Amino acid sequence: MPLAIRPARQDEAETIREIHMKAFGEEEGPSVSQLSVDLLADETAEPRLILVAEDAGEAVGCVIFTNVQIEGAESVAGSILAPLGVVPRWHGQGVGAALVQHGLDLLKSRGVDLVLVLGDPRYYSRFGFRAGHGIATPYDLPYPEAWMALEFTPGLLDRVAGVARCATMLSAPEHW
Repeated sequence: MPLAIRPARQDEAETIREIHMKAFGEEEGPSVSQLSVDLLADETAEPRLILVAEDAGEAVGCVIFTNVQIEGAESVAGSILAPLGVVPRWHGQGVGAALVQHGLDLLKSRGVDLVLVLGDPRYYSRFGFRAGHGIATPYDLPYPEAWMALEFTPGLLDRVAGVARCATMLSAPEHW
């Protein structure tokens, strides 16, 4: 059976926690897996999109997109990708890329204007994410080049500037 990507179900908090715990390991796993579960219940994360990848009924990856507002550009519909987790034995098999692309396609079809991510530029640039835009993070970053945006409307990032305001659970300094 090929890899399937589907929306997460309401009763999958523990499955989502497990995916992120395995994906991020002992050092980062506890905080990232807790964040993933907290985002499920955080009303300020709406509208959110949570996708699960599974193979033969086994959940092997998860991506979460949550609402983000741009201070000074409130009319812009934004989303932030965080976190993305893939069970280690599935690394390098395209699970993460499939989750991200599926999510981006759904968000674009739903009228989202832009998506933000704090991640590895070598990975996320393949989807069209880029640094060097006018949207600031809520906190200073040690690696500002990892703060990237993807516009669905050409030229939008040239016109939009302001501070990103994320869901309450994602706004904690330790997640930046």
